[in-house]
Amino acid sequence: MQRDIDKYTQDYLANSYDFENIMVSFRRKKVLNFLGYYKAKNILEIGCGSDSIANYYKKFESFCIVEPSKIFAEKAQKDLSRFENIRVINDFVESKLVELRTQRFDFIILSSLLHEVVNPEAFLKDIFSLCNPDTLLHINVPNAYSFHLLWAYQSGMISTLCDLTHTARNLQQHTTFSLTSLADFIVKVNGGGGVTIMDKGSYFIKPFNHKKMQECMQNGIIDESLLIGLDKMTEYLPDFGAEIFVNCKVCV
Repeated sequence: MQRDIDKYTQDYLANSYDFENIMVSFRRKKVLNFLGYYKAKNILEIGCGSDSIANYYKKFESFCIVEPSKIFAEKAQKDLSRFENIRVINDFVESKLVELRTQRFDFIILSSLLHEVVNPEAFLKDIFSLCNPDTLLHINVPNAYSFHLLWAYQSGMISTLCDLTHTARNLQQHTTFSLTSLADFIVKVNGGGGVTIMDKGSYFIKPFNHKKMQECMQNGIIDESLLIGLDKMTEYLPDFGAEIFVNCKVCV
């Protein structure tokens, strides 16, 4: 994973991505729902960012976090130091595969990461190698067919769909996915079979890009009630949320 992690950390924390904090909350809500639904006990979180899901989900027996950013890893260690059954590894997951394969995880979280790696196919194969037949792998990424991108395309503001946005490039992202292409990609990486898609969908209908969403909030145009409503709108537009997810099990 050839990325400048220090630059990524600073860019992620920059004020220009304030609305990302809102997206993080809806992303976290979705992950927590699935952790509870599948009664996850032994969890691997790959890339915890500035706020590990372990700060919110407590019904685990063991929790392992692999985070390459020194700042984020140190924050996770500080936040979770009271737990003896949580381990934080400050490294790229690719460098810890041999060690991680000695453990059995029933839930692996790959949240907002697959689109950022240079070679997503090789990376996902590495993650598959950490799965056993009972492991639930949760993947979420931004949606190339998000409502706000479709609207921008139809309005002539962008010339094509599935291109990387300016913000995406700044955050060192490399790949775009739609819900269909993400599910197809997961199956393809495992040789075209041996993958069971348990759940898939999207969340949070975002009418504008992050900058404009933040301006709407600052000017009182969008409030918390409307944000909650936008998340519920995926009931009517299931494929067009700002982010998409797939839960799968892999026969390895």
